[in-house]
Amino acid sequence: MKRCVVILLLFSCLSAYAQGPISILSTYAEDYAATQLREWLDKGGCLTFWGRKDPGHTIHVGLTTSERRKFKPMVDSLRDDGYFIYGEKGDVWLYGKGEKGTLYAVYAFLEMLGYRLYTPSSMVVPDMSYLKLPQCRIVSNPSFAYREVSYYYPNHSQLYADWHHLHTVADRNAQWGLFVHTFGRLLPPSRYYDEHPEWFSLNNGHRSRDGQLCLSNPEVLEVLCQRLADTMAGAPRKKIWSVSPNDNYNACQCDNCRRLDSLYGGQSGTLLWFVNQVARRFPDKTISTLAYQYTRKAPTGDIRPESNVNIMLCPIEVGREKPISTSDFSKDMEDWSRLTDNIFLWDYVVQFRNFWNPFPNLHVLQPNLQYFRDNGVRMMFEQASGADNKSSWMDIRCYMIAKLLWDVDADMDSIMADFYQGNYGDAGRYVKEIVDTMTVALIQSGQRLDIYGYPIDAVDSYLSVERFHQYDSLLRLAYQHAPEHYIGCFRDIDSAMYYFGLALEFARNELAVSRDLCGYFNLDSLPSDSVSLQRVIERLESFLFFNDVPQMMEMGISPSECVKNWISNIERRFGKNKARNKPVDLRHSATAPYNTAGITDGQCGTYDYRYHWLGFWGDTLDAVIDFGEPTSYSTISISFYYYPLSWIFWPEQVIFYELDETGRWRVVTTFHIDNPEVLATPDIYTCQMDRVACIDPLHPVRQIRVKAIPPKEIPAWHRAAGEKPWIFTDEIIVK
Repeated sequence: MKRCVVILLLFSCLSAYAQGPISILSTYAEDYAATQLREWLDKGGCLTFWGRKDPGHTIHVGLTTSERRKFKPMVDSLRDDGYFIYGEKGDVWLYGKGEKGTLYAVYAFLEMLGYRLYTPSSMVVPDMSYLKLPQCRIVSNPSFAYREVSYYYPNHSQLYADWHHLHTVADRNAQWGLFVHTFGRLLPPSRYYDEHPEWFSLNNGHRSRDGQLCLSNPEVLEVLCQRLADTMAGAPRKKIWSVSPNDNYNACQCDNCRRLDSLYGGQSGTLLWFVNQVARRFPDKTISTLAYQYTRKAPTGDIRPESNVNIMLCPIEVGREKPISTSDFSKDMEDWSRLTDNIFLWDYVVQFRNFWNPFPNLHVLQPNLQYFRDNGVRMMFEQASGADNKSSWMDIRCYMIAKLLWDVDADMDSIMADFYQGNYGDAGRYVKEIVDTMTVALIQSGQRLDIYGYPIDAVDSYLSVERFHQYDSLLRLAYQHAPEHYIGCFRDIDSAMYYFGLALEFARNELAVSRDLCGYFNLDSLPSDSVSLQRVIERLESFLFFNDVPQMMEMGISPSECVKNWISNIERRFGKNKARNKPVDLRHSATAPYNTAGITDGQCGTYDYRYHWLGFWGDTLDAVIDFGEPTSYSTISISFYYYPLSWIFWPEQVIFYELDETGRWRVVTTFHIDNPEVLATPDIYTCQMDRVACIDPLHPVRQIRVKAIPPKEIPAWHRAAGEKPWIFTDEIIVK
C-alpha cells in the first residue's frame, strides 16, 4: 500500500535532532488525522516536513495490511469509533475504527503529551522541543456509541467536538430524517383536522387540534405511513426516523385507545403497539419513539419493541440533587432495558427556565452516566442550553460531560483538577471552591434541584444571602489570582472568570429584585429617593455589559428583556404608589395555591409566576382599593402574566372604575386585550389608565376598582381547548 511520509525534526537552540518520520496511510480520514498531529506538534515547537525518509523513530497514523495482522487482537477489540495507541522501541502507532477513530487516537495521543483543549479558545500547548515517544499499549472504546451534548461549544467548533470525541447536530442530522415530537409534522392539524377531526386525540369530550393522534384509528396508521414513506423518499440515506408524540400530555381518551391502554399496561403500550406496526412497514429503517412523560413507563403484557424500534427514554421529571438511580425513574429504566437494548437516553443537565442560574449538578453526572451504561444504553443525548446558546458553568460542565461520555469510569477528580488549573489558572482553586461549596450546601439542605426551577428555590440553601457573601469573598480571591498571561495557555482568563461570575450575578439580581434587595446587594437601606433608586437600576443594567448571551431561558427571554423586567419591578416596587399597603377587597377569591400574594403589598412579580402573582382560575379579578380618604391621582396601572403552556392567559377585558359621590361605580375606561397564539414564551402586559384623558384628574376619590375578565374558555388552538383559563396579576400602581 502506498504510504505518505512525514519527517519530524526537533530543534533546540542551535542543534537539530532528527526524530524520524510520521507515516500515514493515504486515506482522507487518516491524512486529515496526520495533518492535525503535525499542526499541533508544530505549535509546540516541532518543525515537521513532508516527503522525506529517515531511519529514525516513526509515528504511524493508520495501519498497513501487514500492521493490521500484527495488531489484530487490538484491532478486533475495537468497537464503534474506538482506537488504540501503541508505543514500542521509540515507534508509535495510532489507529481507530470508523470514520473518526484514528483522529480521536491522534487527539488522545496529544493529550498524553500534555496538550489540552478546555474550550475552543482555551488550550494548553506544551514545549515539544524534546519529544520522547512513549512506550504504551492503550485500547480505548467509548462507553456510548452516540455522544451528543446540546451545548454551544461542540456545535460551533468542530475542533472541540472532534478533540472530545463528540457528535454534533450536523452528525445527528446526517442520520435522522425526523427527530422527536413528530406527530404534528407527520399529520399536521392545519392540513387534516378540519376534514378528519377523528384522527386526533379525544380530550374532555372533543377532538384536540393541539393534542396527540388517535392511535387506534386505522386510517391514522395508513396516512401516517404514506406520509412517512414520501418523506423518506426525499432523504433515502437517512436511517433513523422518529414517530413520536407531540410535547404534551393529551393522549387520546377514546374507547378504543383506552382498551389498548388496558391491554398493554398504559399509554406507552398503545404507542408501542402503533409504532411497531410502522416499523414492520420499514424494516430497513430504524423507527424511534418516545418514552417520555405519560409514555415513560414501560408497557406490560404481550408486547415488546420490534428489532428496528428505538426507544428514546427521558427522565425529565427527576430532581438532580442526587443520582437518578435513587429515583422512581430507575424502575422505568430497568423495565425498558429488559425489553430492548436499543435505547437512546435523553438526559437534562441545565436549568431550563433559568439558563444562567448556578446549577450544582456536577456531582451526579458521573453516577448517572454509569447507571445508564450499566442498563445497556448505547446512545446518549445530554440536553443543555442548545447548540446556539450559552449558560452557567458551560466551560466546566461541557468538558466534564465530554470526558464522561467517552469513559464513564474516568478519574474525574484528576481530570477536573487539571481543568480548573488549566482553564482558570491559579484562580481555578477558588472557582472550584465556589462550585464545591454550592454542591455541599445543596446536599445538606435536602432540597430538590429542579431543571425547571428558579433561583428563589435555593434561597435557603446554596443561594442564601450568607452563601453569597462567601462566594463574593472567593470570587475576589479568584480575580486576584487570575494571571494576565498564563504560560502555555492561549486564553483570556478574564473571559472565563467573567462568564463564571455572570451566573452568580444573574442569581443575585433575581433574588435582590424578588426577595431581599438589601441582603443580596449589600445595601444599608432600601431605596428611598430617586438617586438611590437610580443606583440600583444602574447596577441591574450592568448585567448587559459585554453580555453576548442570546437568551436567558428556554422560553426565549433575552438578557435585555430580563433586565427590563428587573428594572420595571424595582421601579414599581420602590417608586411612588398611592395604593401601597392600602386595604383591598377581593370580590372573588383567588385560587389556591396562587392566593397568597397581595396586589398592594409592594411586591411585584417576575417571570416566575409562583411568587408575588395572584391567580384566578376561570374567575374574575374584581378588586376594590380604599385610599382611606379622598385622593387625587393621574394614572392607575396593573400587570398580567401570560404563559399558555401553563394555561395562563391575559384577561379579555380590564375595566377601571371610580366610586362617585352617589356611591355608584363609574367606568373610567376599558381595555380590550387580544391573546396571541404563542404557547411557550412568557410575557407581561401592563394596562395603564391615564385619568387625564378620561376625567378631571384633580377630582379626588376614596375608592377605585379594577375588574379583569378572563376568556370564557381556553381557545380552540390550544391543547387544553375548552378548559378554564388562569389569569395572574401582581401589583396595582396608583400615581
